[in-house]
Amino acid sequence: MPRPQKRGRRADADKEFRVDPTEEDEEDDEEEPVADDDDDEEALREKQREVDAKNGFALWGDVQRDKTKSPKGPLAFLQGNNTLGAWRPGRKLPVELVKAYRKIGHPLQSCKRSRQFVATLAKICVEADVPFPMPGKGYTNRTWIAMLLIWCAPMRKGGRRRLQLERAAFLTSQLLGVSATASYKFATPKPGACKLCSAIAIKLLKIFPLADEITYRDYIKVKRVGFGFDLTLLKKKKLYRDHLELSLLFRGWLCVHCNRYTLHKLDSLSSDDYKVFGRRVYVNCTTFI
Repeated sequence: MPRPQKRGRRADADKEFRVDPTEEDEEDDEEEPVADDDDDEEALREKQREVDAKNGFALWGDVQRDKTKSPKGPLAFLQGNNTLGAWRPGRKLPVELVKAYRKIGHPLQSCKRSRQFVATLAKICVEADVPFPMPGKGYTNRTWIAMLLIWCAPMRKGGRRRLQLERAAFLTSQLLGVSATASYKFATPKPGACKLCSAIAIKLLKIFPLADEITYRDYIKVKRVGFGFDLTLLKKKKLYRDHLELSLLFRGWLCVHCNRYTLHKLDSLSSDDYKVFGRRVYVNCTTFI
């Protein structure tokens, strides 16, 4: 089988790093990203569970601290009852909920299926009588699920409230899996390099006009050639499909570092913190020019 092309003038990172078409055909039926072997995949799952549990404990601690403040902090509401008021399944989603999802770039107003995912989560929360995990508040749905399990852990087994929390956690976890699988159908052809790493490397070359070439994380080298540039892939990394939670929005093929750390960190930021982060990165980058 011919090896992927590693060099060439680039107008688009995805066009530059394209694997052999025969390799793409072999992966058309793949429902989720898999590791090179079962051991690697199981290790990644275990690592993800550890990270989710750690983040869940951190969120639980933040909730408890906010409950002791006067007035109560913004996360205090996460330990309580239904926060969607008189809303019931089948009705239009609350305006404040729609605005919150639009703020993070969720396509719920333009994509019916994505809107149904959000409505399903709202239904789960109402029926289980638990607070709705609003987006852009400093945590992800996976972290919220872990917090629910921590919340119900000391409760009596088989008790009504414990069953409600466990049901909400289980159904939300299944919903995230369904939305992820659905979004994979809209994935672009698999490139040869991480989309985010490629974009960062090219951006750095543009930020530093006096640099002839830049090597990013010993992974990608970008070199100026005339009015364009060449991209060289220094080593091959396994790529994973990334999407926005509870939507069909496919965000790109990413390496494990960008998928599990970089974007997860950004997804975990509140909307206000995200704006501060963006301004800080801009200032830091321009400082070195």
